Amino acid sequence: MSRWDLRPWHARWEQLSVRERTGLRAAALVLVLALLWQVGLAPALRVWQQSPERHAQLDRQHAQLAALQAQARSLQAQPRLSRQEAQQSLSQLTRDLLPGAQLSQQGDATRVVLKNVSGSSLAQWLSAVRQTAQARVTDMRLQRSPASAATPTPSNSPDTQAQWDGHVSVQLPDRGAP
Repeated sequence: MSRWDLRPWHARWEQLSVRERTGLRAAALVLVLALLWQVGLAPALRVWQQSPERHAQLDRQHAQLAALQAQARSLQAQPRLSRQEAQQSLSQLTRDLLPGAQLSQQGDATRVVLKNVSGSSLAQWLSAVRQTAQARVTDMRLQRSPASAATPTPSNSPDTQAQWDGHVSVQLPDRGAP
């Protein structure tokens, strides 16, 4: 007798009435359809329904990557500055965008001490330093200026400009004269 001897099952099937066999066939069909739905159709339908959202998300990521690529290419296309030219550019940008800030050389880094600087001025300066002076920020420690913290203003007001104190250390390019 083999392990899969179906004769007892076949004999039991033959003993069932037509109505019982029809009911068992219907139940088996329902189970097969449920299994087909759970394993085959439902996951595919879920993916198909989520595809527009996923496609939009991928489009946004692609646009961000394209913008970063364009920015990287523009930075690569800039003429390379010597360390002295970068230092001059950093000094000029600091005078123009952050009046009152103090520059000091500390080894290979340049430290910029900030007092009562607006967030928008700081953001503009950081962007300009990266692009124009070809410097990169290595350390930044900021805290809200006591003068701006004492002024009671609604925190969600768009016109509110917090003032910041602290320091920013930047690394200038390590190149000789071009």
